[in-house]
Amino acid sequence: MTLPALTLAPSRQDADAFREDEPLGVPVRRLLAVLIRRAWLVLLVLVAGLAAAFAWLDRSPPVYRAEASVLIEPRSTQVSDLQAISADSSSANVMRTQIDILRSPAISRRVVDQLGLAEEPEFKGGPGLSARVMAMLHDTFGLFPDAVRIPATGDAREMAAAILASRIGVQNEPRSNVLIVWIETQSPELSARIVNALANDLLEFRRRQKGAAMERAHAWFNDRLGELAERMRQSERAIEAYRIEHGLTEMIGMRSGATPVLTVNRQQLDDIARQLVAAEADRLRKEGQLDEAQAALRAGGRADALPEVMNSPIIRTLRDQEAVVAAREAQLSARLGARAPDMMAARAELVGLQRRLREEMANAMAGLRSEVAAARAQEQSLRDRMAALRATVARDNIAEVRLQSLQAEAQANRAIYESFLNRATQLANASGIQEADAELVSEAIPAEAPSGPRRGRLLALAFGGSLVAGIVLAFLIERLRDGFSTPDALEGALGVASIGLLPKVGQRAMLGGSGVAAAQYAASVARLRGIIQVLGRERRIRTVTVTSALPREGKSALALGLARSAARSGSRVLLVGADMRNPIMTGTGEADRGAGLAEILAGNLVGDGREVLREIEKGLHLLPSGRLAGDAQELLGSPRLGKFLEWASENFDLVVLDTPPVLPAADALLVARATDATVLAVRWEHTPRAAARDALRLLQGSGAQVLGAVMTQVKLRHFARQADHGLAHLFRHHRGYYGHPTDGRV
Repeated sequence: MTLPALTLAPSRQDADAFREDEPLGVPVRRLLAVLIRRAWLVLLVLVAGLAAAFAWLDRSPPVYRAEASVLIEPRSTQVSDLQAISADSSSANVMRTQIDILRSPAISRRVVDQLGLAEEPEFKGGPGLSARVMAMLHDTFGLFPDAVRIPATGDAREMAAAILASRIGVQNEPRSNVLIVWIETQSPELSARIVNALANDLLEFRRRQKGAAMERAHAWFNDRLGELAERMRQSERAIEAYRIEHGLTEMIGMRSGATPVLTVNRQQLDDIARQLVAAEADRLRKEGQLDEAQAALRAGGRADALPEVMNSPIIRTLRDQEAVVAAREAQLSARLGARAPDMMAARAELVGLQRRLREEMANAMAGLRSEVAAARAQEQSLRDRMAALRATVARDNIAEVRLQSLQAEAQANRAIYESFLNRATQLANASGIQEADAELVSEAIPAEAPSGPRRGRLLALAFGGSLVAGIVLAFLIERLRDGFSTPDALEGALGVASIGLLPKVGQRAMLGGSGVAAAQYAASVARLRGIIQVLGRERRIRTVTVTSALPREGKSALALGLARSAARSGSRVLLVGADMRNPIMTGTGEADRGAGLAEILAGNLVGDGREVLREIEKGLHLLPSGRLAGDAQELLGSPRLGKFLEWASENFDLVVLDTPPVLPAADALLVARATDATVLAVRWEHTPRAAARDALRLLQGSGAQVLGAVMTQVKLRHFARQADHGLAHLFRHHRGYYGHPTDGRV
């Protein structure tokens, strides 16, 4: 019966993903399996670590801890704003700064000199191993910024200072200004003396620091005061020189806001302006009088028509006399004749008076004209002088703008000088009343009991560190393995289907013994045979090549198991030993080294070669590899191989060919291209991935129909614990499903 064609694709094709995930990036079960497998290594590292910790504790002398509390609270007397001179007490860096000061080489050297630590045995020989390692990491990679710098010279004082700096411990709780300074030595008295010396040195340093800050501020203020005083004097000299140069020395009044300062020229300009207004009014008045007098004269010079300016006493007297003489003339003309002497005398007197009146009026008009001309001349003179003063005042105003700038600069310099003078005075008054900003809260006293080594803590650390180191080492070794642990990893790396796996069992179980191992092996081979049967594309697979990438991969056992399983199912099977360098071992004794495939391919046999076949089990026939007399590749590459396989396909239900490994020789490539299918044997967790990929590439390049890969020599217990494959689930929960006597499935 012909089975339907079926192509089994790998479950995942992304090889890079498997290379990343295998063997560490996998589920928890896989990690636990690695730990169980490498439990001996983890246990060995754990025991070694604990043994080393016990040995170190046994040799370590007791140490005594002494500690002192120092309050760091920067404060200063509030004198104006001089607190800016001191460090900011709210800065988050204050406490860190004090810690760095405590660990500074300068303080360590002073304490070493003060207590003579260079002669103490504990402070000889340089810092310990941990301090040296931290110093090396700091110099190389920039790690451990607090690492102690080991002196290059062998000076005892420098070495003692380095050891002391490496042992100084400082603690500071968050949001607290109290530093806990501690140290551990083999002597309780020495520990107390060192801690107290460190605390006192820190306090002294803080006092020196504060005094030095005040001195620097005072010196700076003095220097600045000298500079500001000289600048203020220069500004005032510049103002005076500018005033003299531009004639601004005579000032009238004081400046107030935007009101200009009055100068002599400006006052004169104001006076001339007032005089000009009065002169213009006087001119207009006189011109009006002149116009009025001229109009009166043109009207006949009547008395009632003359302006007041024309009615002078003389003119009024003459007018009165004219009126009297005119009246007498009128009386005389009524009584006397025209030629009467009195009449003529009166008329002559009237004419004389009129002539004098006209003369006086002419003189008055001339006076008015003179006054108008004088008023006009005075007005023009005032206007000319006013124009000159305006030009002078304009120049003064321009000069005054620059003067105002100089005065503003001088005022600013004076204000700065007075401010600095005031602060310098305050600083001088405050320098003697500054309060201490650090205080020793509690001194160190000698400890009554040793503080270390802390055996419980150290053993716990050793246990944890050793356990972590063992686990890391186990995973590192697992990571360095190059084989395949799961079918998913094999499929992802090779790109072909994983069609089965063969458990690692003994020779007896492999050859068909009884028991769970034999049943599992037989079930695995039967499953593989069934998969091969359904993987045919157009016709049933009759010839199968079994090969591997490297020797000792279990390919011969795979070929023998596949052939025996098919024969036990009732098929006629031919097992061909195509590996002429390593004959098949069937378990019935040493493989026959008589005539076989080599003789058939060489044409040294008469007939079709049936006489060289040997039935080792019912339905299972064996064709040995024969005696190799020439080149195996030449024989396998001859046309006789195809004819032989055609004959074998017609006379047997299944032909299994056991070939040499692919990488050492090309024999398998020649056989695989002539058969219906090829199965690649890959040893579980042993075959290198690169070797398997190269072998698969060569097979596919030769035209072989590679059905898939089979994992051989699999330790089912480990495989079931670490894999998520369906077979792993089967072996975890249904170990005896195929053929286990207790399951009733035999």
